[in-house]
Amino acid sequence: MVLITTSNEIANLYNKLKNEKFICVDTEFIREKYYYPKLCLIQIGDSKGNGWAIDPLIKNINLKPIYKLLTKTNIIKVFHSPRQDFEIIFNLINKVPEPIFDTQSAAMACGYGDSVSYENLVKNIVGQKIDKSIRFTNWEKRPLSNKQIKYAISDVTHLSKIYLNLVKIIKKNNRIEWIKEELENFKNKNLYTTKPYDAWKKIKFNHNNLNTLSIVREISASREKLAQKLNIPKSKIIRDDIILKIAKNPPNSIENFKYLRGVNLSNIDNNIKLIILKSINIAKSKKISINNKNNNNTKVSKALLEVLKIILLNSAEKNNISSLLIANKDDIKNIAIGKRNIKSLKGWRYQIFGSSALKFIEGKASIKNINGKLIIE
Repeated sequence: MVLITTSNEIANLYNKLKNEKFICVDTEFIREKYYYPKLCLIQIGDSKGNGWAIDPLIKNINLKPIYKLLTKTNIIKVFHSPRQDFEIIFNLINKVPEPIFDTQSAAMACGYGDSVSYENLVKNIVGQKIDKSIRFTNWEKRPLSNKQIKYAISDVTHLSKIYLNLVKIIKKNNRIEWIKEELENFKNKNLYTTKPYDAWKKIKFNHNNLNTLSIVREISASREKLAQKLNIPKSKIIRDDIILKIAKNPPNSIENFKYLRGVNLSNIDNNIKLIILKSINIAKSKKISINNKNNNNTKVSKALLEVLKIILLNSAEKNNISSLLIANKDDIKNIAIGKRNIKSLKGWRYQIFGSSALKFIEGKASIKNINGKLIIE
């Protein structure tokens, strides 16, 4: 159990790991109080199961060797479900680690189910149980206890065995292409940043009135900019549900805010209200054309959707693979309404699922139950 707290120790660790074929990486962070998640700990493991934790909160500590290690192209960086880790790293160095291996994606291609947890992989592959009693600890608080450090480092010490085991299975079953696309997706930098005028798309609602959508879009953009500037959570400025209620009954003055029904404005000061009013005026003055994020309103038979789901599950079961790796609910709906330029109808997905789905839609296939097994003919 090693906690690294000096720049010299980091430099030594870099020299120790720079020629490894792969390293295992994880991070601990706090995001509840910030817009940009705050990095609180970096864990790195070697190919032999050794692990180290690095404290990035030490004043003036030099993390550049670690960033260099994460971007060295001769070393595979092994993560488990790394989207949040990559968000932190990208905001720090404007790069995503490369090349990478995601044990969650790989496990989905090896029959371990949908979005399998690291804890379950350790249990099923390594044969050990992880103590999760301090999983939701405050990683920003110092000093860290020995139990916290031990727990954090355990998130990488088992990854080497998991990685080697999954790679062996994937190569044996010729499934490298099955996860290649998933790994490529992590290179998309749009995953780790939100453009202010795209922020409204993350709000859950079902409304098609263009004026209302325009106001939601403008207020959301203003909120996003302010949250980024102050580095505080968006909800601390104004919650999603309040944005929706304001957009449906937009006030035209600070005085009018008090007439909004079902809206608690006790935490919203006049400066925020002025920003909201300005956003409303911009939305009304601009003739904005917005493509509704829920524009896929084509009606489709629920029975057909259910049959396609059955074909999907049968394909997943037959090939011992997670159904989510083949297709999601949007893919199923798109197939049902006649769209064809989607990932589940291409490459290996087409071979194990897409072809059967299309043949059923075209009336060229039937589903039978023979001796308790689903057969698609």
